[in-house]
Amino acid sequence: MRGSRSAEVVAGFDGSAGSQRAARWAALEAVTRKQSLLLLHAIAVPLEQFTRIRLPSEVVGPQHNAAEQALEDMAAECRSRFPELGVRTVVRIGVLATVLRDVAAHASVIVLGPPELSRTRRVLLGSTAAEVVRTASQPVVVLRDERTSGQSEAPVFERIVVGVDGSEFSARATGFAYDFADRHGAELTAVLACTSPDLGGELEPGVVDACRRELSETLAGWREHYPDVQVKEQVTTSERPAEALLSAAVDADLLVVGTRGRGAIRSTLFGSVSHTAVHYAPCPVAVVR
Repeated sequence: MRGSRSAEVVAGFDGSAGSQRAARWAALEAVTRKQSLLLLHAIAVPLEQFTRIRLPSEVVGPQHNAAEQALEDMAAECRSRFPELGVRTVVRIGVLATVLRDVAAHASVIVLGPPELSRTRRVLLGSTAAEVVRTASQPVVVLRDERTSGQSEAPVFERIVVGVDGSEFSARATGFAYDFADRHGAELTAVLACTSPDLGGELEPGVVDACRRELSETLAGWREHYPDVQVKEQVTTSERPAEALLSAAVDADLLVVGTRGRGAIRSTLFGSVSHTAVHYAPCPVAVVR
């Protein structure tokens, strides 16, 4: 169906079990946001992906028709679960990360299933998820197999974790996490990793207290805006930022991280933190630029 050009939640879909979970996850997110859902299938034809050769329509036609049918089946399931949800489907030829830049310009959030490439291809090309995280301007949610495998029902959210470092980037991530927790009735844990410059030496006196103040000050405004969200503050001193977030996310339903964050204190969320989270977190990850 054709939808409006207003904000919508976009889910990458290829018919795999992981993308089906992503579609269900995105459908619930769209409902709580009171937005529509776009299911997008990108047909990455090998010859077109690695060369400038363009295949005739009769070659890709069967793939296109099969993709449309799979999308419509998934859209029908989403409408059945959420009758109030508007759903549209799009099939494009090209690499998903590239197609998303064109199709998802009005997306409020992009949802992807776990990468299913072989280890060799992932090394050569980079996973689709990693590429979309690097290039998309919208928040990107990547589902991880550990918490979503075998999940056929709409997800349930009880605990959200967000990384904080006092930067503008982590502030945006914090806002995303608060909004998400508020809409889903979940508890929020805010984590700040307070480490020394050499990530191994002792912290100067007062640094830990400064980290605690920075965390509290960062959350203060959000607490007022989302008074119903229960928040736990967690300052760690023995782990690097990525390690601290992965540890905190062990029993979480979503991990939210900013990208390219750099606070005044050496407790920062570097770009590598979002990369690590996307590839190794034990739960779905939302990366907010």
